[in-house]
Amino acid sequence: MLDLTVDVKKYTDEPSDSCNVKVNLLDADGQPVVELTGEPFSMNRGGKKQVRFRQRIANPGKWTSETPYLYSLEIRLLASDGEVKDIIRTRTGFKETEIREGTFYLNGVPLKIHAQNSHMQHPELGHAMDEATVRKDFEILKQFNFNAVRTSHYPPVNRYLELADEYGLFIIDEAGTEAHATEFVSGREEYAGMYRERVRQMVLRDRNHPCVLFWSAGNESGEGFNISEVIREGRKYDPARYWMYGGNAYAHPAEDIIGPRYPNPVELEILTGIIPDSTDMRPSFMDEYLSVAGNGGGGMDDYWRVIYSHSRLMGGAVWDYASPGLTEPVRLVGDKSPYGTQANLMGNAKLVKGMHGNALDLNGHDQWVEIYRQSNVEIETDQLTLACDVYPRKLAGSSGCFITKGSYQFGLQQQGKDSLDFYIYTDKKHLLRVPLPGDWENNWHRLSGVYDGREMTVYVDGQIAGTLAAKGRITNFPFPVNIGRNAEIHGQETDVYLCDALLDNAGIFTGAVLPGNYLPEKSVLWLDFERESGRGTFFSYGIGARTYGSVWPDRRIQPEMWQMKKSVQPVSITPVDAGSGWAEVWNRNHFLDASVYKTRWFLEADGEVIDGGELDLQVPPLTKKRIRIPYRKPAVVPGKEYRVTVSTSLKDDEIWASAGHEVAWDQWELPWYSEAETPVKHAGVPVLNTTPSGITVSGTGFAYAFDKSGALVSMVHNGREMLKSPVSLNVWRAPLANELDQWNSGNARSPHWKEGYGEHVATEYYSSGIDKMSDCPVSVEAYEQDGIVHVYVRSISLTGNNAAGNRDQYIRGRQVSGFENLYAYTVAADGEITLHHTVYPQGIMPLWLPRIGLTMTLDKSLNRVTWYGRGPQENYPDRKTGYKVGIYSSTVEDMYEPYLLPQDYGLRTGNRWLRMTDESGAGLEFSMDQHFNFNVYPYSTDNLTKAVYTYQLQEQDGITLNLDYSTSGVGCTARSIFNAYRVMPQSYERKVKIRPVRNQ
Repeated sequence: MLDLTVDVKKYTDEPSDSCNVKVNLLDADGQPVVELTGEPFSMNRGGKKQVRFRQRIANPGKWTSETPYLYSLEIRLLASDGEVKDIIRTRTGFKETEIREGTFYLNGVPLKIHAQNSHMQHPELGHAMDEATVRKDFEILKQFNFNAVRTSHYPPVNRYLELADEYGLFIIDEAGTEAHATEFVSGREEYAGMYRERVRQMVLRDRNHPCVLFWSAGNESGEGFNISEVIREGRKYDPARYWMYGGNAYAHPAEDIIGPRYPNPVELEILTGIIPDSTDMRPSFMDEYLSVAGNGGGGMDDYWRVIYSHSRLMGGAVWDYASPGLTEPVRLVGDKSPYGTQANLMGNAKLVKGMHGNALDLNGHDQWVEIYRQSNVEIETDQLTLACDVYPRKLAGSSGCFITKGSYQFGLQQQGKDSLDFYIYTDKKHLLRVPLPGDWENNWHRLSGVYDGREMTVYVDGQIAGTLAAKGRITNFPFPVNIGRNAEIHGQETDVYLCDALLDNAGIFTGAVLPGNYLPEKSVLWLDFERESGRGTFFSYGIGARTYGSVWPDRRIQPEMWQMKKSVQPVSITPVDAGSGWAEVWNRNHFLDASVYKTRWFLEADGEVIDGGELDLQVPPLTKKRIRIPYRKPAVVPGKEYRVTVSTSLKDDEIWASAGHEVAWDQWELPWYSEAETPVKHAGVPVLNTTPSGITVSGTGFAYAFDKSGALVSMVHNGREMLKSPVSLNVWRAPLANELDQWNSGNARSPHWKEGYGEHVATEYYSSGIDKMSDCPVSVEAYEQDGIVHVYVRSISLTGNNAAGNRDQYIRGRQVSGFENLYAYTVAADGEITLHHTVYPQGIMPLWLPRIGLTMTLDKSLNRVTWYGRGPQENYPDRKTGYKVGIYSSTVEDMYEPYLLPQDYGLRTGNRWLRMTDESGAGLEFSMDQHFNFNVYPYSTDNLTKAVYTYQLQEQDGITLNLDYSTSGVGCTARSIFNAYRVMPQSYERKVKIRPVRNQ
């Protein structure tokens, strides 16, 4: 039905001639469909005249995300002589939505929605999006198989909807009613008019866009009656579409489409999919369900396995699309201590004229100085001095953080209008609170907090303001030193002013230094704020915004997107009988036959295509069909793996991608593998030499060294050292953004949490001490037999502050925990090392481990990476099915993923072998008796752990290589890592081969 109400408005009171309104509707080819002419009318005074047209259109082209069929609508205001007085041109479309028995239908077809939540966000323009960026976004979304966007949390600009009509993207259009921290207003009658106004403006503006699939009454604005008012008001102006609401309750009585938000897959299935409440058969759409902060997005397959199983479940919207970074300059201030620690001005912090030269000016908002966690400020001494000159202003009483390292380790901070706190943490938190002088505000003062191992003292303007007894060594916690902010607590939920003051001569000493004796050359940090320098730009996430996003701020693709594309691909082909070629085709499209695509199959042997062909898929939408792929078993080569890859791509150009763009793929292993023959043993005998300082094994072109504890510390090939650090057990990874977030911390909380390590998943890791392992050697044995050198090592990797001298828990009152390692090395005459490694966790362990395997640092020349596993993009155990198995090549530099908050990155799973070589092809090959995971980076794991901004990453003299027997997934910000993808603290046994690779 074409149903038009046209308003004709006259702005003067002068009499006018007769006029009428004419309507033309044209199809996508520009051909007339219908022409309507209204009755002539006159308007003798100012005012408004409404003209109504209703015309049934027989079998119109239907608008869907797959078939965005648009009509051109032209409305003309004509004078009596036919002169055109005004003209409106727009595009529109026809579609029908309905809900039947708990299922949402579009044009009579049950619909699944794969959506992104999307803010208007641009790294330079902020919320002012240009058309080129919107088009780029829509191309990306369509290329990665998304069919919808929820416009969180406000209606978009008009052009956004016009382009969604054109590209074919469903829009869940959301009213800008969010109250968030003041959700109580949803139950206040005095706010009802505001709620109604916002929804009325949205619906009146956007209701003619076919892309608007259904409406949202807003986001997180409480559960009160004003939400019902929003929906009631909206229905006045668009009775045809349905409504949802983005609240945090399971459902709201007024909505047609319910949640929930952020269930795990089994909750979604049991509570909503399998057993819906018999009195509530409303369909379910998760307007937010998989929150992707930093390296995340784990569990997509798990969700969609459930969604595809139940008609009531419509799908959901990933949180969210573009990472929130704004382009900001990197601004440095010099550290005058001997350590040259990196210190950066953040926000709009400024250097202004102070008492003596320049000073730091902070206005109480998100402005501070960020100090990198260099070893000199990771303090664990039994003495400490904090000092600074400060000119406090009115707002400093809210939260005057002058110098802090978290809320526990140490700090000098104003407390309200009347007090100053100096705190340290040794055996517990010691807090000394002293009164402020009467002339505190708007005057310069010299502050210092001194701890001498027995007593804490605060000095104000050189005078003792208070003392407190304390003892012990300071405990180091995983938070950076900040000037003007507390990094542990001042993040996105900050509700105080940070530091409204001028500061100068901020210093930290690892000794007890009295006022007047401050020498920068004796400090571990000294900032005089005299000069600022620049060093490029970075994407800032503000005071601590969650780094959500599926693409980087500049629209480069994050690796999670490849899994999002795969889990909901429009055509899925799975083997029924892999050996004979029978497979099932599932056309998940709602309106397109599978024949619209070009589908090819490839038979591969270890990544080499040995046969292939094209498939003629005649499979209607939303149906399954069995086919036979005509591959034949070749002469099987022992040791080779055989698999089939099926690729589905566009036949024709689309507005969002060119012909040949791959929309779907599937891959499966064939049951044709046979073991390779055991290679002939290399002639010769390696030379074993044992001394008090260690063990050496040498042969033609190689020499290896084990230190006296049994660690493999050197691998020399053809006179060149390959190792920069020993091969050792590794259970640590730089925590992911999801593991540094308080939201999901309850999923990882055990009784072993320790004070001072924060409130997040990584607290579990830090509390158990797996971030700082120390090796305790037990035994080393070496001998040569039958031309093979054997080295047997038994050691214990102790966690936390355990040490070899503190092993008796009955005397020391300490329970010792760690990992028992059994290393059995064999070295052959050709230089091949075989390591049989067995690991036994002992004592207190975290609920799960980030990873378990080996780590080492390779010479930086070995920066060419070739692997046989999943790729080419980064993948993790809970998002790995979106990455094909094959043989790939890259470089250490190109495998970097610029997560806004530095964290572990670049993992590749399911590997058969890995080669790390130089530009000539010489290097090392690694393999195992089971598939393994690996990642490489030019940074130390310690640097990745401590950096909180990308500008703090520092390339080392070497390449970190992690070889994982098992790796925990990345999880979801809201729900952490699902159980199936966690590395449990249990025994692991692997056989690892390290083989020299000669020049190629």
